[in-house]
Amino acid sequence: MFVFDLADAPPLTQAFYQRDPARVAQELLGKILLRKTRAGFAGGRIVETEAYRAEGDSASHAFRGPSRRNRAMFGPPGRAYVYAIHAKYCFNAVTEYRGQASAVLIRSMEPLVGLTQMQTRRKRERLLDLARGPARICQALEIDRRLDSWNLTRGKRLWIVNPHAPLTTSDRILQTPRIGVTSAKELLLRFCLADCPFVSGPRKWRT
Repeated sequence: MFVFDLADAPPLTQAFYQRDPARVAQELLGKILLRKTRAGFAGGRIVETEAYRAEGDSASHAFRGPSRRNRAMFGPPGRAYVYAIHAKYCFNAVTEYRGQASAVLIRSMEPLVGLTQMQTRRKRERLLDLARGPARICQALEIDRRLDSWNLTRGKRLWIVNPHAPLTTSDRILQTPRIGVTSAKELLLRFCLADCPFVSGPRKWRT
């Protein structure tokens, strides 16, 4: 089991998010996503992400400009962008600079802490069923639109930290086309851990 200390894990800084979304998406692999509610801590290791660029990316929610729904994407880096789809939610980390509207979708997570909470929320017992997919992550961690625009760098309610055991050369990273989009499908902006069973989509591409 992956081990980390919640008491000694500062949140990722704004400078981490204030970069190209593809780079942030790749470097978020292996980081720990944490959620704190009245029920306590819950979270796990990020194992799959997708980047959405500010320019030339027709799959991005910000492609046609700002709206009430995507307003958080135009905010400062290190904020949460949470949107609803089919009565479920997906969680993104906003990247680059204010006004640029780029973000990274957190697609899959390996559950590590607060397993009972996640099993109750998901009404599932099997670990593989808890957070393998963006909507499942949000359900497991109780993430919804109330956390849209939340400051991830505060280290409260919802945040991401560095683990004490970072990725090693044995952790192969795949870069693939995004999945579940109808446009800009050719862009290689999905990143995942090649050998991780908690990844939601295909794990056969280039390293």
